[in-house]
Amino acid sequence: MREQWGYSSFRPGQEAIIEAILAGRDVLGVLPTGGGKSLCYQVPALLADGLCLVVSPLISLMQDQVEALQARGVSAAFMNSTLSKYEIEQRWTDAEHGRYDLLYMAPERLTTEVFRARAERLPVSLLAVDEAHCVSEWGHNFRPDYLDIPEARAQLGEPPTLAVTATATPTVRRDVATLLDMTDPKEVVRGFDRPNLVWSVFHAENKRAKVQEVVDAVEGTGIIYTATRRGVKRWTRRLRADDVSVEGYHGGLSSEEREARQQAWTADQTRVMVATNAFGMGIDKPDVRFVLHTDLPSSLEAYYQEAGRAGRDGKRAHAVLLFREPDAETQEALIEASHPTAQEVQAVYDAICSVGQVPIGSEPDGPLVVNLEAVLKVTEYARTKVRTAVDLIARQGAWRVLPQRDKYGLIRFQETAGTLRQWAREVSNRALGQFLNTLLRIVHADAFTEWWRLDLSAAARRMELSEKRVHRGLEYLEERGLLRWQPPGAALQLEFEHPRTSKLPVDDASVQRARARAETRLRYMLRYARAGSCRRRFLLTYFGETGPEECGRCDVCLGRHEPPAVTPDDEPILRSILQRAAEGTPRADWFDNAPVPRHRIDALINWLVAEGYLTAQNPVEGTYALTEKGRAQRN
Repeated sequence: MREQWGYSSFRPGQEAIIEAILAGRDVLGVLPTGGGKSLCYQVPALLADGLCLVVSPLISLMQDQVEALQARGVSAAFMNSTLSKYEIEQRWTDAEHGRYDLLYMAPERLTTEVFRARAERLPVSLLAVDEAHCVSEWGHNFRPDYLDIPEARAQLGEPPTLAVTATATPTVRRDVATLLDMTDPKEVVRGFDRPNLVWSVFHAENKRAKVQEVVDAVEGTGIIYTATRRGVKRWTRRLRADDVSVEGYHGGLSSEEREARQQAWTADQTRVMVATNAFGMGIDKPDVRFVLHTDLPSSLEAYYQEAGRAGRDGKRAHAVLLFREPDAETQEALIEASHPTAQEVQAVYDAICSVGQVPIGSEPDGPLVVNLEAVLKVTEYARTKVRTAVDLIARQGAWRVLPQRDKYGLIRFQETAGTLRQWAREVSNRALGQFLNTLLRIVHADAFTEWWRLDLSAAARRMELSEKRVHRGLEYLEERGLLRWQPPGAALQLEFEHPRTSKLPVDDASVQRARARAETRLRYMLRYARAGSCRRRFLLTYFGETGPEECGRCDVCLGRHEPPAVTPDDEPILRSILQRAAEGTPRADWFDNAPVPRHRIDALINWLVAEGYLTAQNPVEGTYALTEKGRAQRN
């Protein structure tokens, strides 16, 4: 640790995890964001003979870690889709011959024929699964290859396994240990309590004014999370109008743009980063003074991990959530869209095959480029539901979703070469005519009969234009009906594994179980947002730890909210709540048919707590006890 990283001591939990690994045990480690999870497998990798194989979900995360290790003189490499076949083959060979201390790869690579052929020859001394909560939390949407890790470990000779994450409830921890088939794992859970963070939830009808208030009140750099790319653009535009140094970050940007914006923010050249959840893993900036969520996250796990990027230096920082009741409806709609029924999956399969002109009993000669807009029109489903169905069908083995490349788009000409050249001669804009002629020279002739991959960066170099200008030119030609263009990352390509069938088998039960899990996570997220008790205690209880009834610094403990207005019409419900609390009835069973909306019941509970009629025993599960005042009122 001192020689390679310059640290004189371990952070909480690190030493216990490392000692257990060196003793040959399976370990499940839950350390806070910024708690040094990666060192828990990097240090043993240098101490042991052999290779530490790291399963990591994000290309950017593994590349950042490998670059940091190499800068410290540690022999490390990654294997992902950014490499050529030759480079991948060379790295497999290097790994076999013991060249690396650590080798990072995505879970999908563990299921390839190449891995199966080489596994027994790899000198793996430790298998590390980073961001291990993905195994449980992503439900049927998570990458199914995570479930093949136990088989891969057997092929590697059953090395000790370390699963690490920053967010895992007791239930998720049990899921991870079970699904990874870990043998009597040592569980090390540390540091969910972040006493330097001020947790706040504001029920703001005017979110713009509240965002500006937080940005003005809290000095230093910050992150503003929003749910969509459109939201990133909207909040970035608003903050710039208010003279805030701000940039936006989302998955639709090129890797170069994302890297440049992150570096500018890390170097304090940009004060605020507005981002989707694509911005997060691998961030190592200790002095973030606030993390603000403008939209309700889908789970407390996601919220805690993102908000926990504030204040890693141990100094005071703010975690702020803006909430309105319609936000709950938005998340409920997203859950519905993300969990299609078996019938809806079949409809998506049929629509894709029909739009792609794939008859029953046949299959395309090569990859099928899906016209997603046409599929959306045929099915009338939300885009999220269609994409989820596509992934589910891939899990059934009907087709394989080909990886999307950052720099490759797909092009297909709609007119003959002669027609295109004539158009280029006759168009009044000479620059556009020259653009089309150059395009015809650099694009393969196969693009007149099928989709052809176009390297956007290479095309930009040949045309001596920026990638953005090339992209706009292609869009213009598409609008004129001269060609079709799918930009990098936008084209969905499917490779059929067998001919189209009339009936597709779908595991509807597992999809519905996943939906139930998502609804449960949202229920707890909403309970936190609506809670009238200490935020810090709520979070600690949710993650299986204990804390004081009042932290003295969250928005609730500081009394920053007016109690909800109560009228005489509410008295029957208030008495019913007191009665059920006195009987010890679980909150979920308080009302078969609630006379008012759920959020109103939450408000009335908060009023009873604020007025001293109830006390929260377990704010997460919603168990309450009557106070002396409450018992007197009930009597």
